[in-house]
Amino acid sequence: MMKLGEAANRLSRLDVLAPDGVEWALAVANRNFIIHQYDQINRELTWLTLSIDLPGWRTSLSSLVERARSALSSDAD
Repeated sequence: MMKLGEAANRLSRLDVLAPDGVEWALAVANRNFIIHQYDQINRELTWLTLSIDLPGWRTSLSSLVERARSALSSDAD
């Protein structure tokens, strides 16, 4: 969740629009909470977030990831 939040923060700063079903701000907020208030983490709530929300995010982000892979592949050629 920390890495996802960091990536979301960077994408948001680059004005990359989040796909439907994904909220950059929510990922960034989760990251900040985990990093700065780790002593208050509710493990059950964290697990629910990971198990329920992230599979949908994966689906929503798949086209964005594919476009990034293609762009990186083109730059390497």
